[in-house]
Amino acid sequence: MKGLMRSLIVIVLGGALAACTPGGGGSPTPTVTPTPSVTPTPTPQWTPEEQGAIDGVNHYLEVLTNISQNLDTVRWDTIMDVAREPANNQAFDMWDRWTKNGWHLVGAPTFTATLVVSGMGDYQGQRYWVYGCYNTEQAYLVDAAGNRLEGGGPKRLPTKYGVLHLKTGQHFVYEDTPQEGTC
Repeated sequence: MKGLMRSLIVIVLGGALAACTPGGGGSPTPTVTPTPSVTPTPTPQWTPEEQGAIDGVNHYLEVLTNISQNLDTVRWDTIMDVAREPANNQAFDMWDRWTKNGWHLVGAPTFTATLVVSGMGDYQGQRYWVYGCYNTEQAYLVDAAGNRLEGGGPKRLPTKYGVLHLKTGQHFVYEDTPQEGTC
């Protein structure tokens, strides 16, 4: 919007200055200057079911992050409130490895959903695939002395989450799969 206002000011001032040219050679020839059109970036509009699956992923990531930041003081089994196998087992394995090395998470990763695909339903409920960008630019691991560990791969990683929406209304992440590339 500021760019549009600046363009309009330049056009108006340019026209005013052109009218003040010396020599009084008559009225200035009007010129047509196209105004730039502003195209807003589309924001995905999620159905309530898709938003529920995204919310399920975000809740899972909140619990995962809280445990990862506080490995010595929180109950790891709270991940069971938001995750099922194999995602919960992957988390337990990761935390076990981190604890053995004296590591923990500082900061919090973020996730931006880009696509939700409805999968098959069964006696348990409806399944969804939530695709998006997992961003760790504001999160990192530290060792027992508080030194930041470097490395760890890309900071922005495409990720796919399998989400089960139970008939009771609860959402559970059952798959947490990094994809190839960066986002």
